Amino acid sequence: MAQLLKLTLSEFRNYERLVWSPDASLVVLTGENGSGKTNLLESLSLLTPGRGLRGAPLAQLGRDSTASWGISARFSFDQDVLELGTGMAGAGESARRVYLLNGQQVRNRDALDDTLSAVWITPQMDRLFSEGASGRRRFLDRLVMAVTPHHARELLAYDRAMTQRNRLLQTRFSESSWLSGLEASMARHGVAVAAGRREMVQQLCLFAQSSLGAFPGVNVTLLCGVADQLEHNPALAVEDWLREQFVANRQQDRERGRATFGVHRTDFRLSDLQTGLPAATASTGQQKTLLMGAVLAHARLVEDYRGMPPVLLLDEPLVHLDRATTWFFAGNCQRLPHHCDPDRN
Repeated sequence: MAQLLKLTLSEFRNYERLVWSPDASLVVLTGENGSGKTNLLESLSLLTPGRGLRGAPLAQLGRDSTASWGISARFSFDQDVLELGTGMAGAGESARRVYLLNGQQVRNRDALDDTLSAVWITPQMDRLFSEGASGRRRFLDRLVMAVTPHHARELLAYDRAMTQRNRLLQTRFSESSWLSGLEASMARHGVAVAAGRREMVQQLCLFAQSSLGAFPGVNVTLLCGVADQLEHNPALAVEDWLREQFVANRQQDRERGRATFGVHRTDFRLSDLQTGLPAATASTGQQKTLLMGAVLAHARLVEDYRGMPPVLLLDEPLVHLDRATTWFFAGNCQRLPHHCDPDRN
């Protein structure tokens, strides 16, 4: 089980300098609004694949628009102690993200892939099932990355190829061979993304079959045409099929200024396993309970897969929960299979 031993922040968000050594694996952060509690959670989230719990651009993470900032965290992993670090060096066009492992800079984030996994719940996710699909995709991808860190690279490669294709389609003369190359890249990385999401949903449903006290068992249904193709066809055949879809959609995509089909339009449904109640039609409190049920099931999944549970970063986790669920959560945090960093105002 990973335990945070020491966290050091330099010029990060509202912290000029912070050195914090928590004395327990279960930490509750309290304080006034704006005191920087969520910033602590965000700093830990930035040590995992992706852009952290806020998804903020690197240039916005420095204190008072400071060009350079740094995060260093020392963790105990059973018998091992590792120090993970990240930050931004340089300024302007030369600014770049840097990563460190045990004080030594590594070439890219891949070197940290097998060290730390984390999942979070934030107040913005209270609207996860009442707003558009983009937030749900980000949440699902975060679950995938906790088990398969290279999923982040597949997402980035797909998005880059799609952006270039969209831009090329808007030019007066679209080079067919260039388009074909971009569509082949989108198909290759898109199938990998769909496969990762499909595998996560299947495994999550297995681990979420039973309730955990006040948190119900849940069912997850993936809504993705590419993943549907993978149900009955090998990945290479699905790549060919997806590439053909992109070619057939060129004119439509040119007119609309965007790709109208692909894994960037994936969605999922979450429902109560026992009652069948969809999260989309549930009350706000029921949605929060279902979401936490899914996250706790995912923690068990990660523990089974990686040998230790993920770090859970929970920002205002008790908001919208009823009294019984709140008391269950508060009374059983130490027994739940995760680290818990509740941030309550």
